[in-house]
Order: sequence, then C-alpha cells, then structure tokens
Amino acid sequence: MLRAVGRLTGWACIAIGGIQLVGGTRGEPGMTDDATVDSHVRFMGPVFAGYGVAWLDAVADDEPNLDRMRLLAGLMALGGIGRLATRATLGRPHRFHDLLLAVELAAPVLTEVAGHRERRRR
Repeated sequence: MLRAVGRLTGWACIAIGGIQLVGGTRGEPGMTDDATVDSHVRFMGPVFAGYGVAWLDAVADDEPNLDRMRLLAGLMALGGIGRLATRATLGRPHRFHDLLLAVELAAPVLTEVAGHRERRRR
C-alpha cells in the first residue's frame, strides 16, 4: 500500500504539473485569465511535476523511503495550510480547491497509515 500511495501521488503530481505547463490558467477551474497568473501557473507546473518525480523516487527502491515520503506529504500539507490562509484572508476560492485542500491535508495521514501497514506486514 505504501508504494501505491507514493506512485499514485507521484503520477498525479506529474500529470497536474503537465496540465499547468500546457494549459496555464485554462487548465484549472476558477483561475483568472490574466497574463501574470498564467505565467505563474506555467512556471509552477514543472516544479509540481518535479515534486511528483520526488514521490516516485521515494518509492523506487525495494523498500520505499518512508522518511522522504513523510517529508513530501508534509510539504503537501503546508500547501493545504496555505489554502486555508487564503480562505482566512481573501475568502473561499473556486469549489475545485475544496477537493485539492482535502487531498493536501489527507496526504500525511494516508502516508502514515500506509507506512504503519507496511511495517506490520513485515
């Protein structure tokens, strides 16, 4: 299960990053069609894809690197905390971001559950 969580997260991040690079603001619901925002989204797309590569690398060995996965999941949760800061200061974004927020805050929990199951299995 641990390897599956890492692979799913990694490939999803790579796909999302690719969509952001190619589609810019058109790739995500609720984005404003503004050259500055589009430029930022297209820049961050490859960065997010690289983050996905890091997830895949963390599960590439025979034994997934749980410490690295925890770090990556923590970074994702920090992104979710950033979304909460937006809600507190500017209001609720497009409802699509509710799904993203849920995934970002669930990542550390899923990683820990999968890590615990992996340790019990051994």
